Amino acid sequence: MDKNHLYVLSLLEHNNVDIESLRPYAERHKVPIVDKVSLEMIKQTIRLHKPIHILEIGTAIGYSAMQFASVDRNIQVTTIERDESMINLARTNFKQFGYEQQINLIEGNALEQFESVEDKQFDMIFIDAAKAQSLKFFQLFTPLLKTGGVVITDNVLYHGFVSDIDVVRTRNVRQMVKKVQQYNEWLMQQPNFNTNFLNIDDGLAISIKGESK
Repeated sequence: MDKNHLYVLSLLEHNNVDIESLRPYAERHKVPIVDKVSLEMIKQTIRLHKPIHILEIGTAIGYSAMQFASVDRNIQVTTIERDESMINLARTNFKQFGYEQQINLIEGNALEQFESVEDKQFDMIFIDAAKAQSLKFFQLFTPLLKTGGVVITDNVLYHGFVSDIDVVRTRNVRQMVKKVQQYNEWLMQQPNFNTNFLNIDDGLAISIKGESK
């Protein structure tokens, strides 16, 4: 971690101290949650675009859903999670930190839960679940995204391996990296979305939905 990154982290250390108390737990138990600098970039995007209805694919312990909801009391987050232990932890955290009224957790595999949300329209979608499925998540749920809405995909640089796959030694990780590479290239080819990539933490892709062509 370079000095600039450490400096930025030091500036952010007092942001949302209550929810941030979950980060040590996540690190100890290897629960994947969004990196701190990426999180603050997403929250700034929320402040700029002012989404009210946010769909999150991948709840984990509820950390990012609560962080998004904390930006504005009017924000409603719908989040989908399939892991039962994560679901229980997330529900406990929503109650503990007072976000039960702003967050609706849907249990199950996100690829099987379209009917649970198909009657809704979203202003923002956050994809942070199984990386090999990001393209399917994007295709499945973006019809529910309003024009001008934002899709944010986390981990698009995948620990730096996406730009240097030759350093990857294991077959499974190599396959995963190829999936992420394919997704990134596919994103850039979508005519109805303008996408930009940010080289912070493990990488973010920010895609803005335009008029259908």
